[in-house]
Amino acid sequence: MPSDGLGPLPNAPLRLTVARGALGLELYEPIELGPVVVESFGVTLPNLKFPVDLSGGVRLFRHRRGHLEHLSVSLRVDLLGRWLERRLRETLGGLIRPVSVWRVESGLGVGIVGARGAIAFDVLFAPSEGDVRLVVARARGAEVEGSALGVALQIVDTSVGRFMKRRGRVATLTRAGSSLARIVMPAVGARAPSSEGVRCGTLEGEGDVVRVALDRGFAPAPLSNDVVRALELAELTHEADDALAHGDPERARAHYVAALERAPRHPEVTRLVAEIDAHHGGRAEGALSMLNEALPVTETGIIGATLLARRGDLDGAREALRAATRAEEYAPLAALLFRRQATYETTLGARLQALDEAVARCPALPSVRWSRFEARLERGDVDGAVSDAEHLEATESGNRARHDVCLDAAKRTLGAGYQKESGRLFERALRYLPDDPEATAGLARTLIEAGRPARALALLERAITLGEKKGTREIGATMDLAKLLAKMGDLPQAIARVRQVPASPRAVEARALEGDWRASLGDLSGATLAYGRMRESLEVGEPGDPSAAVEWLRSAARFEGDVQKDPSGAERHLALAVRLAPRDRGVLDAYREVATVVAARNRRQTESEG
Repeated sequence: MPSDGLGPLPNAPLRLTVARGALGLELYEPIELGPVVVESFGVTLPNLKFPVDLSGGVRLFRHRRGHLEHLSVSLRVDLLGRWLERRLRETLGGLIRPVSVWRVESGLGVGIVGARGAIAFDVLFAPSEGDVRLVVARARGAEVEGSALGVALQIVDTSVGRFMKRRGRVATLTRAGSSLARIVMPAVGARAPSSEGVRCGTLEGEGDVVRVALDRGFAPAPLSNDVVRALELAELTHEADDALAHGDPERARAHYVAALERAPRHPEVTRLVAEIDAHHGGRAEGALSMLNEALPVTETGIIGATLLARRGDLDGAREALRAATRAEEYAPLAALLFRRQATYETTLGARLQALDEAVARCPALPSVRWSRFEARLERGDVDGAVSDAEHLEATESGNRARHDVCLDAAKRTLGAGYQKESGRLFERALRYLPDDPEATAGLARTLIEAGRPARALALLERAITLGEKKGTREIGATMDLAKLLAKMGDLPQAIARVRQVPASPRAVEARALEGDWRASLGDLSGATLAYGRMRESLEVGEPGDPSAAVEWLRSAARFEGDVQKDPSGAERHLALAVRLAPRDRGVLDAYREVATVVAARNRRQTESEG
């Protein structure tokens, strides 16, 4: 068991002692090894000839190879959580809250929530003679990619893979007493002892501390029924579990199906096959049939819910999730299950009720807060939505993070049509970063909606200037400023602004507006060129809004046909509009009409030349 990552080893004290009729060495102060504390350590020194001169103290005997008699260690679950967090920072797309560890029967529970979902699993203590074995059990997750068990095993590999060997869902520290002795004894200036005959005891817990002792006099440790069953399952599925941990679900499925031949209708193995199938389209019916043979589908949690919903049984999906949330002790996972339940509700009221439950289970989880924020906006409860935004702001730390929350909430609120409230949120964002161009432009948009164009004009110009100082072009602010200038009658300046919009998703709109405004000013040639650039932009790229692009093309076609008297130019615009909207009757009729005119003109020209 290497000491890498366990922190510095102190110069812990040793003293001479007489243990079991022999002279020995023992610690008289605990030694901290990361989250593990070695509380006591006893070694006997064999083959000494009596009488023994003890005047040299520990220094005289520390290089003798002794026999390990007793060792006891303790573990604080909160320190273990911090130790794991340092190794799992990037898990699930990056942790969004600390790793949770808690005591369960015969072991520990572990909970992790990241940007890509949450997972929880138990680690059961299953000692065998002098070996420490840890068995992963009850792995469950929400919004994670792939199997929850596969993710849990990868977490185990990342956490303890350097000093424990994993086979399937069992991680083993062989000869645990010897491994710990090789760390402790050299650190205190003594030779590592032999640990032959030392056995592990049972795991004991009190409060947030668990303890285990190793002793030469221990009988084999008894195992609980749950641990024995977990070991039996691990032996049955070890090949499949390894495949799952290595990211090969199809090979894992084949091994699980083979395991079902040896253990027919095993609930856990059946659930794992269904979980793999749930991540592949077209397998819902077969997976549900297999689950029904082994256990009620509504007792299989999010896996059963996913399969039932895919089949269209939303009532069954909701019942499966309700059963899972009632039994789930890890709050973030329960909250995400409630959020999934909300997606299966058919009414806004029921959806909000499920999201209320999600927030109640884990108030500081951002994703469920955002979901309720959106649902409250949809219902028209803007005050409730703003309250959720304020909670999200309070849970973040640092100006940038709080600014981002306020900015995101402001944009969503403005998109829902609540100008006053969105304006306040934009202002809150600017309190944290006063020179942010995006928040400045957003505040200007709320003022435009509120009928205060003069103040909005100044803010939009400031947003563009701030963006230029940071080396970026605020295209949205530029477009808004151009539209505002046009509304105020300053078309030349509005044209100058839209001309500044580079190639981007909004370049098509900018060229269309330029054509309209040039036509209004009487700059007919300039309008034709602007409309031409608009069409060229559409021809080489995907339109951001196809319906809007079609309307711009029709407007350009009307200009070319009615004002410029150029049916060929109109036909080019309408041909592209037909390609974008092949089933639009109005576009088709306009194209046929102008195409007829062009064809007739071409015939006349051919006849005159002939």
